[in-house]
Amino acid sequence: MKIFVPSAGPVPDRRTAGYIVKIAQRLNAKLVFLRVLAENETEVTGKKNLELFNEIGRKEKVPVKIVLRRGDIASAIIDVALENTVDLIIMGVSHGEVVAEWMNAKAMEKTDIPVLLIPRWVPAAKRSAPIGSVNPET
Repeated sequence: MKIFVPSAGPVPDRRTAGYIVKIAQRLNAKLVFLRVLAENETEVTGKKNLELFNEIGRKEKVPVKIVLRRGDIASAIIDVALENTVDLIIMGVSHGEVVAEWMNAKAMEKTDIPVLLIPRWVPAAKRSAPIGSVNPET
């Protein structure tokens, strides 16, 4: 399974990154991260913005692939998702960012790949039980 995570905004939130990596770990999935570079953003800066995912992926032993692109955000998301034959798209959304919400909806309309939106303020997953098992704390 491949999970695709596009990023076009500021540096990813550590909690959200940890949450996404935990999802991939539990599903035994590979992660493909896309950074859509801003007009004046260099590739070096783009890679630095995604280093958090590499760091957490290495720690949790989840394979990570980084892709950098320029251009229209929604088109880049769809192109990279199709090129990498992904099974799921996970997008982070920040509280109150109307533009991010609009972009996510536009990308969602253009693909039949399932899309999961993760609010930036979600706490990192801490339980160790596999998906589908009963969590004694609940």
